[in-house]
Formats: sequence, C-alpha cells, structure tokens
Amino acid sequence: MKTKTTLKLLLLALSVCGGEVGLVTNAQAQSVNVHAERTVKGKVTDERGLELPGALVTIKGSSKGTTSDVSGNYSISVPTGKTTLIFSFTGFTSKEVTVSSNEVINVQLLPSSKALEEVVVVGYGVKKKVTVTGSVATVKGDEIKQSPSANLSNSLVGRAPGVIASNRSGEPGNDFSTLLIRGKGTLNDNSPLVVIDGVANRGAFERLNPDDIESISILKDASAAIYGAQAANGVILVTTKKGKSGKSVITYTGSYGTTQPTRMPDPVNAGQYATYINEVNDRYGKPHQYSNEDIQKYYDGSDPINYPSTNWYKEVVKDNSPQSRHALSLNGGGEKTDFFLSGEYLKQEAIYHESSTGYKQYNLRSNINTQILPILKMGLNLSGRLEDRNFSNYGSGSIFGEVLSAYPTLPAYYPNGLPGPGLAGGRNPVLMASGATGYDKIKDYNLLSDLSFDLKLPFVTEGLYVSGLMAYDFRFRNQKTFKDNWDAYRYNSNTEEYENVRSSEGPINLRSDYRNYQLKTYNAKIGYTRVFGAHDVSAFIAYEQSDSYNEGIFAYRTGYLSDKIDQMFIGADKDKDNGGNAAQTARQNIFGRLSYSYKQKYLVDLVLRHDGSYIFPKDKRWGTFPGVSLGWRVSEEPFLKNNAPFVSHLKLKASWAELGNDKVLPYQSIQQYYLDGGYYFGGDSQLVQGLSAGVTPNPNITWEVAKTTNFGIESSFWNGLLTVNADYFISKRNNILIARNASVPSSTGLNGKLPAENIGEVNNKGIELEVSHQRSVNESFSYNIGANFTYTKNEVAFMDEAANVPEWQKRQGFPIDSWLVYKSEGIYRTQEEIDNSVHLPGTRPGDIRYVDINGDKQITSNDRVRIYEGNTPRGIYGITMGVNFRGVGLSMLWQGQTNAQQLILPQQGNAVTPPTWLFNDRWTPENPNGSFPASFDRNDLINNRYSDFWLRNAAFLRLKTVELSYTFPKTLTQSLRLQNMRVFVNGFNLFTFSSIKDYDPELSSVTGSYYPQTRIISAGVNISL
Repeated sequence: MKTKTTLKLLLLALSVCGGEVGLVTNAQAQSVNVHAERTVKGKVTDERGLELPGALVTIKGSSKGTTSDVSGNYSISVPTGKTTLIFSFTGFTSKEVTVSSNEVINVQLLPSSKALEEVVVVGYGVKKKVTVTGSVATVKGDEIKQSPSANLSNSLVGRAPGVIASNRSGEPGNDFSTLLIRGKGTLNDNSPLVVIDGVANRGAFERLNPDDIESISILKDASAAIYGAQAANGVILVTTKKGKSGKSVITYTGSYGTTQPTRMPDPVNAGQYATYINEVNDRYGKPHQYSNEDIQKYYDGSDPINYPSTNWYKEVVKDNSPQSRHALSLNGGGEKTDFFLSGEYLKQEAIYHESSTGYKQYNLRSNINTQILPILKMGLNLSGRLEDRNFSNYGSGSIFGEVLSAYPTLPAYYPNGLPGPGLAGGRNPVLMASGATGYDKIKDYNLLSDLSFDLKLPFVTEGLYVSGLMAYDFRFRNQKTFKDNWDAYRYNSNTEEYENVRSSEGPINLRSDYRNYQLKTYNAKIGYTRVFGAHDVSAFIAYEQSDSYNEGIFAYRTGYLSDKIDQMFIGADKDKDNGGNAAQTARQNIFGRLSYSYKQKYLVDLVLRHDGSYIFPKDKRWGTFPGVSLGWRVSEEPFLKNNAPFVSHLKLKASWAELGNDKVLPYQSIQQYYLDGGYYFGGDSQLVQGLSAGVTPNPNITWEVAKTTNFGIESSFWNGLLTVNADYFISKRNNILIARNASVPSSTGLNGKLPAENIGEVNNKGIELEVSHQRSVNESFSYNIGANFTYTKNEVAFMDEAANVPEWQKRQGFPIDSWLVYKSEGIYRTQEEIDNSVHLPGTRPGDIRYVDINGDKQITSNDRVRIYEGNTPRGIYGITMGVNFRGVGLSMLWQGQTNAQQLILPQQGNAVTPPTWLFNDRWTPENPNGSFPASFDRNDLINNRYSDFWLRNAAFLRLKTVELSYTFPKTLTQSLRLQNMRVFVNGFNLFTFSSIKDYDPELSSVTGSYYPQTRIISAGVNISL
C-alpha cells in the first residue's frame, strides 16, 4: 500500500510540474464571485477504472481549472447555470461534460487512438509503433525544421540514439555531417544505406528540402535485414510528405541569417613571430633573421610597408556571411486525389572577404496520389534539384593551409592597395579565397521520379494485395575549373618598387568535366494482411532489381593568351588533354517478411532476402540474409495490469540477423588494365600505345557479412508521461575484403599488386539509452524534456599485419581509427634530465621527452604505441528541451560526444607560424616550466612527431540547435484570412564547451588546414493560408 501511494505521489508531482501556469487555485477561484458559484467534485479514472492522478479539469472558455489528487479525486467551483467542464490527461482523449444540477461528476477517459495507432516506417512498409520488434529510431519532420543548417544531415545530430555524426566542415555546399549507425564496423566503407521514398541509392538526401520531410527512420538491427546485402551499416529511410484531403493550404517559409566560424586560431603577431624564428635559428646554430630593432618596428607598426603585422585569419575571414532560404508549398486534395507541391531556394555565402564563393540550391517537388478505382491507388512522385557551387580553384584546405603558413611579416595589402606576395609564388591567401586566382564551378542537376501502384484483391481473398514501383533517377554534373594568373606584389626596399610575382604559378589553364548517372529501379510485391480475432498476420514476398550507368568525360587546355574568355576553344591546340571513364552496376533481389502478433502481445517478425550483386564473380554473386526478431508486450499481461497500473507500455524485444555489405571496389575479381604512356618500337620511333596490369584479381571474393544481435526494452509510464528505452547490441563482422600487403615483404615487389581477400574481422558492441518526459498541462501550456545516449566500442579482430610489428602496435584489439603515436613524458627541463635518459639525437632542453617502450635504449618507430581512442567518438548524446506557453515556443537541442581524441600538430605541413597558445607558454630559459616545447619549425625531427603530447580530449557539449518562436492567435490570423502565422529566431552551433579552445573539437585536419565549422543565427516567418 505504501509503495502504491508513493507511486501516486510521484505521478502527481510529474503531472503538475509547471501545471500552475495559467491555472487559478480553488481559493482564488472562489474569491472571484462567491455568490454566483457552486462546487462540483468527482473522480477521474481510465478505461479500467483505475484512478488518474494529475488529470486536468478546466472550465470551457476559461483558464480556471484544477487537477485531480493522488486518488483521482477533484473539486472545482463553477458558475451557477449551464457550464461545461473539460477533462484531459496525457495519452488520453479529452472529454467534455455539461454541468447542470449535478454536484458529483465521475469521468472515465479513454486512451488516445492516435497513440495506439501511431505507425513507424520500416523497410518496404509501415508498422504500428507498439508492434515494432526491431531497433528503429524515428525523427519527425517538424524536429528537422528547427535547425537553420542548410544541410539535412546536420539536423539529425543528437536527435536519435544510435546515430553517430561528425560535422567536419562548414563550407557552403560541403557542410555535411558524416553519419554512422552504431559506429564503425568495417575496414571498408561504413556509410549507411539511404532509401528515399522506397528507392535505394538515390544519393544526396542531405540536400532535400527540410519542409518536404515527413519523417526519417533509422534501422539499426535485424530491422535492416530486409535490405540484405546493403544493410550491414544500417539503413536510413526518408519519407517525404503526401497531400491531405480537404481545403488546399499554401505555406510560405522564409528566413535570413548570418554565419560565422565557431572557433578560429589566434595567430601570433609579427613581433612575436620574429622572436620565435630567431629562437628557431638559435636551435640550428644560424644567425638571427631579425634584429631587436626589426622586432620593435613590427610591434609598434611605425613602418607598415617594410614592417607589417598581419593577422591572416582576419584578412581572409569576415565577421558574418549571409544565408537566406525561401520555401513555398501547396498541400490539399479531394475525395480521390491528393497532392503536395513544393519549391525551395537556398543561398549561402562563404566566410571569405570579397569572395564569390558560395552555394545555391533550387528544389522542386510534386507528390500526387489518386484513387483510380476502389481497389486501385496510384502515386507519382517527381522532384528536381539544382546544386550550384562556386569555389576558388584552390580548395578550402589549401586556402586555410596558406593562412596557417603565411608569415605575419608579409602584408595582405600594401597601403597603396596592391596585394602582398604571400608565402611563395604569389600565394596570397586573401587572393586565393577571393577568387582572383580562378574558380571551380560545379553544377549538379538531379531528377528523381517514381510511379507506384497499390492494388487490393478482395475478390480473391480479403487482405490480399499487389503493389509495385518503377523509379528513374538522373543526375548530371558540369564542373569547370579555371586557373587564372593574378597580380601579387613584393616590395623591393632597395628600388622602392613593387615587383609582380604572379608568373611563378604557371600559365592559365581550363578543365571541364561532364558526368551523368542514371539509376533504374523496379519493385513488385504481393502481400497479405488479415486479422483473425486475436491473431494479426501480415506477410509479403517481393522482387526488386536495379541497374545504374554512369559515364564521364573531361577536356583540358592551357596556353591561353588572355583570361577574358574562359572557354575551351580559346586554349592552345598544342597543350591539351582529354579522357573519360564509364561504369555500370546491377542488383537483383528476392525477399520477404512474415509478421505475426497475438493480441498485439506476442510479436514475431521473420525476414529473408536473397541478393545478387554485380560486384562479385558469377559463382559468388548471390547471398542469403535471414533475420528474426521477437517482442513481448509485458504491459498487456494481467499480472502487470492489475499490480502496476502506472506501467502503460512495457515491451521486451530481441533480434538476430545476418546482414551483407557490398560497398567495396568493383571489378576486383577480374584482371584490370590501364593505358600508359606508350613505348617506342622499331626504327621509325613510332609511339605505340601500351597497357599495364593493375592489381592481381581474386576470383573468389564474396560478401562481407555482419551477424548482429540486439536486446531491447521499451517502456512508458503514466500514459506517456515518462518514456524509457534501452538497447544492447553486438555485431561481428567477417569476410572483410582487405589485401595482405603488410605481411608480404616489400622485396617481392608485390606491394600494391596483391588482391583483396575476405580475411578481415571487426567486432562492435554498445548500448543505447533514451529517456523522455512530456506533458500538456492545458491548451496554453506544454513542455517536454528528453535525452539519448549511445556508446559503441569496435575492435579489429583480425587484419593482415607484418610479422615483425610489436604487439603494442598491432591494430588487432584496438579500434579501427586508433592513433599510433609516440608515448611522451612531458618536456625536458634541463640538460641533466637529457643526459640521464634515453633520448633522440639532437635533443635539447625544451624538447618533448619520449618513452623507450621496448627498452632497447633508443627511441625508434618501434616505440610508438596504439591509443585506444580515435577522433571518431565512442559516446554521443543529445538533450532536448521544449516549452510552449500561449503561442510562445522555445526548443533546444544540446549535443555532445565523449571518448574521442584529436591530434593537433601546430607546426606540420607548411606551417611555420605558431599559434598564440604555443608561443605564450613555450619553454624558454626564462620560462623553464612552460607547457609546450621550445621554439621549433616544420623541419624539426623531435617535436613534430605524432605523439600523445599533441593529443587533445575531443569531448564537447554544444548547443546544437535553439529556436524561439511565436504563433499568432487564431483571432488575429482569421481576421487576416490566414490559417497560421508564426515568426521565429533560431541558432545552430551557438555555444561549445570543450578543452580544445583554438579549433572546433570536430576539426578534420591535424594542422587546422580546413574550412571551419560555422555558427548560424537566423530569423524567419512561416505563413499558411
């Protein structure tokens, strides 16, 4: 009894949390008009007669109300005369009761049919959420729209357990997140299969219009087995919106925002740089490059021509760059036909000063469904997209590489406006970023089309149906890369002239690439679904085939006399080149699923797929992939219903499946040949075209196979007030295609020529947790809070490794992307410490101290060790919060990662300019306790090694998305003849908490040579009429 009372009190506390907003207490209510009110009381119960503590009781047309106590009892003062009370509770259908002369009104609420009938998109169909036995995560379209990010993949981050995402760049047109389902599981391609409206391999789902998305489902275990040979890395199902019968609704969404880098390094100024370089020269016994007088002039800025001090980040990157988006849709339909039409325009500009770099996107969609006959329904989906990218001919990695390496002692521009020379050959990063050096223009045209039908056959037997789909997708790319000459100048203090240094970068040249891709998909399915009393049976068998063809050609010319006409025919006929390639693919599949449930309590799903893929030789081309999943809705058992009524839903589930992966290089089973430069034969010295053999073929290659097991629990308490879900999974991947290059001595000359074999093995396991609480207090106030956490741990079980590799360096037993680094023990502070330890030749005080792992009294490559954590996080989590009050909405998504380490080397590649954090805390004789090594450059052989000294904890917590909105009241919108009007302000990547300060913790380069992740702040309006 005590336990039951405690549970009631807990329920009541959850129910009324925040529930006083908009309510008036009984005592206050009575004071309003004592003489014109009377008291009504009663009890609120569910359909089983069990009390509902915390049920909301309000007077219709008023904000006055109360809540039921722990026993479901309520009491409320109402005006005399005819009054209507509204009874509501989360997860139940609200009920209105008219009060006449009654003083006692007992009310029984029924569970909401919407909650019971909620469906989830699964492979080749939908299922009721309560009967799903696999591990399936769902993200709704409304959640995706809360993010101002232009890339759909960034909107999935932190919203679904099992999805591990890393956003490595914010460059317009390339600002996608790398998505992994339950981490890495193979030594080959780990990307999941993406299916859009039932068609696989359509590509670029991240570029869809977010307003077009109905839902996204992520299949993570045996639920993915229906996709067989392409399912081992998980499956992402994208479902676009369909029309709704009724009055047509036109919706416009427009937004304008600004972007800026999340974090940027703080480089040293010219005076600090000169000091640092002098210290480097001391190390090598060279004379100082800068005198004390020079250094002082760099500091005081008295001579900006000869002694400039340039912050290249500020010169290249501006404070804010604009981003705008406009979307329009038409949704409606009649008795037999419904339609959804939409269009979108998106524009992003890069963060560079005076740059034409940017991205534009145009989306069009038409989804139409019509009931041709009472038994026949057909649908036609058409969508088109143009992706227009305009970049510098130098990639963002090269631009930011130059930003890192350019001396602060060189000017971006001289006082007279002429551009400075850059590090070498006129490579001034300001000019490179602005497009003065040329351009790389890419236009991608995408057309997706599919025609589907659904034919019911009740005249054969009730529940029998036939359905099918035909899809044709076409993509075309036109890429044009023009390398121009540009003007950059170096000031000669002796002649006081500005010398043009542009000639060292070579002649003007142009390359044009054209590629087209076609995909045809055909699907036919016969199915049966029927309910026999307590027995629910659903089954289908299907055939599917797809084939694709792509080809590309390119042309190249140089020798342009002028850069005024950037066309191929203007180039010289002598210096030219052209070429091309082509490839085709084909897949053929037979598959089916059988689902059975008894009273929606005992659940079974069986899946079998027989796949054929062009990737493999004829006798290895077919594979069979089974899957089984079981579910038990314990909450439907009488013993739980009667003893724990607060448990609304409790389901135990388990699954096992064998999945395939054919995302490997094609044509590995046949000998490949390549055209080479040719040979001269005979006395006439004629060049004869020749062929060279590629990698040795392997006629025995076959499927990579993943055996995955999942155990899960789904639970919901107090009719959805609190939800808790958990999964534990194990995946064993074998037959991974890798070559034996490591164990074969290089003296054989076979390295790089050996074929891949099915010898690799990887194990992966982890857990997923999800908790949420939501409550609608009344029509004016609701709130929600939720969290999800995923932890994965993969290990290489076997791969080819050289026999002489030390045990502590082998990849076996470590994660796929583990770091191989020297182990360090801080910094040598004195010469005495060096003399008394094993060290590298040339070590001086202030250098990194390395550990002699193998004890051979020397530091060699054999002293490197494996670090268990790589830059792919093992743990990732998301925290969602939302509140709505009287039209004002606030939602937040916090996202973070754990168990990840990033290597950051400040003086690698072309870098010679140290960041401020390195300069300020370096070792010097005056600062012997400095945290970082004494001054060194990129040629240093001691401090520049990959070591754990430079590893940084890449864990972070980020405010990924936040949105504040206001929905105008109906009285106003109706007077304006609008259905809805909403204004909003939202943000993306607003705040990041991490121990890595100068770079974003998701950086993609160990040197920082990459386009940084961006922060977005946007405002907009949403209008429906």
